[in-house]
Amino acid sequence: MLAEVLLVLGGHPSAFFVPEPPSPARPTTLTTSPHLAEYLHPGELSSLDTLARLAFRYRKVRDWAASTRQRGRDALLAEMTAERGRGRSKGKEKAQIQQGDQGVESGPGVYLSTLASALLDVLREYDLAIVSVEAKILSLDPELVQDSKGYVPLSSVVATFDPWQAPLAALERMVDTLSSDSSLLDSTWSPGKVIELLHQSTQTGNPRLQSIFTALLSSIETLWLTHLSAFLLFGDAPSSSSRSSPAIALDVGADPLSPQHRVYKLDEDMFPTSVTARTRESILYVGRVASTLRRESRTLPAELVESLRDEVMRAGMGDGLEIAIGTARAEVGEWLWRHILTGPQVVEALEAFGDYFLTRNGDFALSVIREIHHLRLSKLVTDNPHSSSSVIREQDLNTALLRASVGTSAESDPSLERLSWKMSGGPLRPLMPSLSSSTARSKRGRETSAFTGETTIQDLFGSSILGTPLALGMTVGWPLDLFLTPSTLSAYSDVHAFLTALRDTHLRVLDCWSALSASQRQRRKWTGTTEGGTPLEAPARRDLARAAWGTVRAMLFFLDALQSHFMTDIIDVQHRRLLEELDGVGHTSHAAGSLAGSLRSSYRGSFRAGLSTTASKRDGLASPAPESHAEIDTQSIRSRTAASTRKVQASFLDFLTLRQMHTRHLSFLKEGLLISDIPTATLIRDILDVCKRFTALVDRWGGDVLPELLVEGAAGEEVGELVAERARVVNEITETLHELLSEFFRALLESQNPVSSTITDGSTSAAGASFSKTTRALQLSRAMSRQVSFSAAGKKLGGTGGAKTKAEMDREERGLEAESLMGRHVEQLLLRLDFNGVLTDWIAKEEQGATGKDIL
Repeated sequence: MLAEVLLVLGGHPSAFFVPEPPSPARPTTLTTSPHLAEYLHPGELSSLDTLARLAFRYRKVRDWAASTRQRGRDALLAEMTAERGRGRSKGKEKAQIQQGDQGVESGPGVYLSTLASALLDVLREYDLAIVSVEAKILSLDPELVQDSKGYVPLSSVVATFDPWQAPLAALERMVDTLSSDSSLLDSTWSPGKVIELLHQSTQTGNPRLQSIFTALLSSIETLWLTHLSAFLLFGDAPSSSSRSSPAIALDVGADPLSPQHRVYKLDEDMFPTSVTARTRESILYVGRVASTLRRESRTLPAELVESLRDEVMRAGMGDGLEIAIGTARAEVGEWLWRHILTGPQVVEALEAFGDYFLTRNGDFALSVIREIHHLRLSKLVTDNPHSSSSVIREQDLNTALLRASVGTSAESDPSLERLSWKMSGGPLRPLMPSLSSSTARSKRGRETSAFTGETTIQDLFGSSILGTPLALGMTVGWPLDLFLTPSTLSAYSDVHAFLTALRDTHLRVLDCWSALSASQRQRRKWTGTTEGGTPLEAPARRDLARAAWGTVRAMLFFLDALQSHFMTDIIDVQHRRLLEELDGVGHTSHAAGSLAGSLRSSYRGSFRAGLSTTASKRDGLASPAPESHAEIDTQSIRSRTAASTRKVQASFLDFLTLRQMHTRHLSFLKEGLLISDIPTATLIRDILDVCKRFTALVDRWGGDVLPELLVEGAAGEEVGELVAERARVVNEITETLHELLSEFFRALLESQNPVSSTITDGSTSAAGASFSKTTRALQLSRAMSRQVSFSAAGKKLGGTGGAKTKAEMDREERGLEAESLMGRHVEQLLLRLDFNGVLTDWIAKEEQGATGKDIL
């Protein structure tokens, strides 16, 4: 009887115990046979039922683990056989291979097979416990045997195996979960879900259960980290993945934007939810580098790979994994800057972005605007609106880019092929009457949302040139996309939309000036020195002509001053400064090699520290995560990066510092162009809209504000009525323009003295100053008051260091000059706009009219 019980505990069948419930139902436990139960004491029956339940759980878990491991081995063998014979199979052999592939897909997978093997290792302790009990019985050990005759109470056996009740019950529940027909089949359990299940099982207060599930989780984590290292450090990314040969990332094909490179995608089923999105992005970042190097028959340095692999394998699946991946990203990024993403590549890319997005290639920028105007005229105005060709698509705009490059320096530039337009609103067709109201409503919606923070620069200026949202983009391939992130490209696109809108308006006003001048010269052939007309209508015609010339002169002066300031004082100065900083890295000292180790250690330490602090308090070089230009803290960047950048440049410019330099460069460009503050950008957009409205009216009037002498009154209307109507429109535009220019100038003035501006706003609010003016001025003041630290930081840095060469001193002087311009760019714009005191007189007259007192 006792031997039979031990055999049942070891997983062998016996007639003393029967399944419950009986066949054909699925059994859930074992019970003592009714034929034996009638001869047993109730205490003995209870003990046997307890041991039977334990035996049933053991056998169930063991059978599942053994069958799962065997099926996993068979699936792996079938996959290897199919792979070996796939290229030379025919007929029946091909059909057999297809059947083998189906067997691979229906297999349990390598992760479940590994879990089954680890589970069998755990059950070996149970087997040893059975052998130990049998040995004690045979040796008449008094711990189990009660007397010399070998009597062993069943209660002693139950007590001996009682520590296995809870573990086997928990393992049985896990097996039921993995093989349940009602939820997910074992063949559909992804590695990520298996890891989550085991991790959840470790969260228990039973030390025995915790140690068992921790051992199971450790075996799965080791396999997962091995697959992670294969992609992260060795670039193993197959085109397909199977359960028997899973992969962390897959090669999904050629990059459509850069066909010479490949696109890699993480297999989301491989990742548990505990791996954050930031960590996944870093894994893809580093793995793509290793995969690309592998395709080019290159690898990362062996010492670097070995150290990073050891750190990743030791990290586990907790917070240590994020630290290890961050360290790998910093180390690989530094190596990339030294050997792959070299200085000339960066300079070439920055020159291309400067020429096309910052419109430093003025001939090409003007040619593009004229080509788009010609395209709009030919497709939407002169063409048949019901024709299929009367539509503007993205490919039409891309063709216009190529036509615009003819005769310019961009004609032979290979970077031009990577430029493309994006029309977020879809193809543009002639405006139908049914769409006019909805268009007006959407425009009003954009205007009203400008002060709520919902409007972007693209919303304000993207539709300026064509009437529909239009954004210029550039395809950036590897390795340039390592520092030209999507947020960087978006920032460049915003700057281009603003500068293009400004150039387009400036070009329209110049054409309007030319049209007015040509019309006046043509008219003066017949009227002499006057504007013609009878003595009654001559004064009105003269006043209208003078008002039109004054308005277009004010428009042209403002646009000339604004564009020259932006292109000369902001873009050119900062672009040259960035290139000089990059050029300075070539003149490194002998300490570059010795500093590399300290840089790596500082990155590793700062990354660990960054995990325990908030994002706003991280060090400038702590995290290689993609930057965000929309919510960047320019003051903290200037105060930290200005000093740290120069310190690092003295010996070595690493990859992460490059990204910080470029981030600061773009941040100041957006601030110097006055588009970092949406209300200020909206005010500039309103001024441009007024200018375009005036030029459109002049164009509709035939290129002149004055009607022809013989045309007025020909239709029966009163002579002089048309002149008066046009005079009212021109005066309205003039007043609106003066109001907007005064408001813009006042906001710039108040930004130079935020404290006094608050007092002035409070004192003049009763005199009729509008709330919108106050709001815009205060918001611009807060944006501009962050610039005071540039020149001071530059002067401090200029006084440090030992002996310097003449080239270094010249480069440092140019850097200090650029930094001083950063803090004085608003002052320079004020001097350009008010060098003759006109705008100051306008504001003085407005205040005089509001207070009713003479300003003298």
